[in-house]
Amino acid sequence: MAYEKKSIRTIIDDVNCRRLYLPAIQRKYVWGDNQITRLMDSIMRGYPIGTFLFWKVKKDTINKKEYSMYEFIKDYHERDLYKNPAAPQPFLIGSGDETLWAVLDGQQRLTSFYIALQGSMSRKLPNKRWKNDDAFPKKELYFNLHSQADVDEDISYEFRFMTPDDASKNKDDSLWYLVKDILKYSQDELVTELIMSNGWGTDKIAMKNISLLHTRLVGAEIINYFEIEADSIDSVLDIFVRVNSGGTVLSKSDLLFSTIVSHWDKARDEIDKLLSEINKIGEGFKFSNDFIMRTCLYVLDMSVTLKVETFKKDSVIKIRDNWDSIKNAIKHTVSVLNDFGFNSENILSYVAVSPMVYYLYKGGKLDANSKSELRKYIVIAQVKQIFGTASNSALTSIRESLKAAPSDSFSMANLKNIRFTGDRNLRYTADEIDAMFDTYEIGAYTFMILSLLYPNLKYSQKGFHQDHMHPYSSFEEDKIKKLVMIDGDPLDDSIKEEWKRRRNTLANLQLLEGRENESKNATALVDWLQVKENIENVKYLPVGISYELSNFDEFMEQRQKLMSDALKGILL
Repeated sequence: MAYEKKSIRTIIDDVNCRRLYLPAIQRKYVWGDNQITRLMDSIMRGYPIGTFLFWKVKKDTINKKEYSMYEFIKDYHERDLYKNPAAPQPFLIGSGDETLWAVLDGQQRLTSFYIALQGSMSRKLPNKRWKNDDAFPKKELYFNLHSQADVDEDISYEFRFMTPDDASKNKDDSLWYLVKDILKYSQDELVTELIMSNGWGTDKIAMKNISLLHTRLVGAEIINYFEIEADSIDSVLDIFVRVNSGGTVLSKSDLLFSTIVSHWDKARDEIDKLLSEINKIGEGFKFSNDFIMRTCLYVLDMSVTLKVETFKKDSVIKIRDNWDSIKNAIKHTVSVLNDFGFNSENILSYVAVSPMVYYLYKGGKLDANSKSELRKYIVIAQVKQIFGTASNSALTSIRESLKAAPSDSFSMANLKNIRFTGDRNLRYTADEIDAMFDTYEIGAYTFMILSLLYPNLKYSQKGFHQDHMHPYSSFEEDKIKKLVMIDGDPLDDSIKEEWKRRRNTLANLQLLEGRENESKNATALVDWLQVKENIENVKYLPVGISYELSNFDEFMEQRQKLMSDALKGILL
């Protein structure tokens, strides 16, 4: 290995001139904005930022052996551009003797430099819908030239991703400078064309900071790297695993993914494409490489233990040869989940999805009865937290039961005798069903249980919300303090607190189409039921009782019985 040094600007030039690439064994970019700004602060302070490892290889070798290479992300977009674009094949036209470099260690740092100094960052704003383009404002990295270096502070130099509009609003004496622009100036041009032209000649702090920024990014050779030369991807993978498995830079699944790619060169593109497709279905999901890898092993009746030994060459080749069928079964399964009303907000165990893929991969049909049973399975498996511990053992046990059952229909009866770690099972007793009404408060679990009670809603066509029948706001202190119970007794503090807790439990919840829920909003139940359409369509409504809030106890008791009886009919 030869030890070398370069400046950050030089390494950026290498990327722009297509001399530096990412090999297929590398994972996706995963750093957050805070990690980037802390890296920039470390550079300004003169702290070491670690060494880098590059694979030096001839272009001719890459082309002959058809190794896949990837370019760096420039304009990161959390929804639309979060994976590295593939380099063209055959790999770059030109001399086969030309030398290129691929990053084996330091990908996250180098990608961060490239985004910060050449591109932009577009991350989703909170409380905005995933499909809304305005939820992803384009931001660039700015440096506050009025940062006051303080060795006692965690962060001395303030960097921030901002829109140009935000940067132009100089608040609290901030002076924001677009960091990428510093790369345009030589040392001689720094004073005349940058400092003086911007009127910073008398601003000592700004002058000091802009000069230091230029030194660190343009002048100083702070990229310290080793080069290795190898023609075999197996040799490169061995070095890659040795370098990365010693620390926490890569997760176990990242290293395993690299192993797969070493045996199946197109795996990265295929899996990325599949994840992009399924994660955009409906309201969106968050399936991962880990799910895809484990599910491939699962449907092919292999060990589901995620370790390097599992992904030997013959196993990866088997996955590759069956990929189209596996891919279609996964996409079909996610479409079914969407039909059931699931998305990233209410699915708690992606591992639980693999047996559904297995059923469809093996030729299972989706008639009305099988869909009803699959819905029960995915709800029960998550509510009972079957995959919370010993998930591999749970998956294997379910697979063995599915093998022994008819392959063309799905029935929970075939899984009822499985005993999981911790003496858990996929069955419910009457007492367990009754306990649901006091155990779960509004969230993913209550949605799942309600989906069993409202099976005919068109979840994939309309967004359904969990609605409080007696509105949540009706229990606030200013509205409930003067309330008198239906029997005329005053509402004491202990009853108030109990009602506030119970307002979020199952018996006070229903599923309503989003716009209808927004329309109902804080309307009292007794008033909402005056509308003919509402009284006709509402489910599990007790009859012959008052719907006034003062009768909350009886309403909850009666509605719980109706819902509990229905659940027992479904689950027992």
